[in-house]
Amino acid sequence: MRLVEETRVVGEIVDRVILVPVYIGSALAKKPLILDLYDAARCRFGEPLTYLAADKLLSAAKAGRTVIIATGFIVPPWLAPETDGPVGAVTLAKSLNLGFDLTPVIVTDDVLVEKVSRLCEAGGFRVFDYKRATVLPRRAAVESFPVDEEKARREAEALLDRVKPTALIAIERASRNDLGQYHTGVGFNITKFTSKVDFLFDEARRRGIVTIGIGDGGNEIGMGCIKEAVKRYVPTATNCGCPCGAGTHAATETDVLIVASVSNWGAYGLEACLAHAFRRLELLHEPEEEENLLEEAAHLGFIDPATGFSGPSVDHIPKEIHTSILRMLRYVVKSRLGESIYIEKYRAYSKENRTSIQNLIDNWKEYM
Repeated sequence: MRLVEETRVVGEIVDRVILVPVYIGSALAKKPLILDLYDAARCRFGEPLTYLAADKLLSAAKAGRTVIIATGFIVPPWLAPETDGPVGAVTLAKSLNLGFDLTPVIVTDDVLVEKVSRLCEAGGFRVFDYKRATVLPRRAAVESFPVDEEKARREAEALLDRVKPTALIAIERASRNDLGQYHTGVGFNITKFTSKVDFLFDEARRRGIVTIGIGDGGNEIGMGCIKEAVKRYVPTATNCGCPCGAGTHAATETDVLIVASVSNWGAYGLEACLAHAFRRLELLHEPEEEENLLEEAAHLGFIDPATGFSGPSVDHIPKEIHTSILRMLRYVVKSRLGESIYIEKYRAYSKENRTSIQNLIDNWKEYM
């Protein structure tokens, strides 16, 4: 099943909303790099990115199966997880659960399982082990993934065999570079404690399972799709400053890449396209839910990587901006799910009274 042209138009608008460069990002950048990265991704894929991701999911998803969502990014020097990624993972998991009846299996670092599980609960899910999570609706599973490379390769095969997902989605999840090293956006090497989740995506692609990457900095799973553009535009992409010397660029590709100013917003954009496709606004979470999750994330110890503080902000952007983005996205969808009676009546009146309206225009002074 393919999405209708109307959803493609929605995706075009949604892409622009989630691309607004509110915060320039890296202190090393002299302009909002996200615009160049989006152009590169759009050139590669041709279609609006959120629309294309929704289309892939709609074509692949089967009710009663599972979806794997990978997230979690531990940031030095605080060695704490950032708010970008997990919040979007929870809201997107809810959207996919409601829309497709898919059981979300959220994969993250072992040290983050407890925090992510509690964030899922704040988002409305009850969290169980995978076997029990699939028995009843509105449940989710949260699983760890190995740091060791060889164990990660074996676990990738075992997890896909056990879960049999319809799709894999990575939201703000570190990818290895060409030398197999993992970095933060500013160049810190985090290979030693980062779970090698990208091997899971490599194996999924070998099996023909749909993979979607969502990122904002060039070092995340999926950004390998535009590796040369990342190397061209991101200051640390080819010069990380660590002994590996290869840079922060991502080598891992996905079938579709969503580029957004904040990775969470990429997840929200995907929700918006799904909400339109299903004609159910409930598939795009409300601003109040966003505010609640950001506050809960702060309470759990997730941090804003730009400041190091645990607060309801993401990438130095306060919660008011994130809820505003959601309000815009919800209006984009809502305004196209049913035509306003004002517009409907105006269109009908204009069609039926074209001659008299032109007469009013010609004699405008009498009526102004």
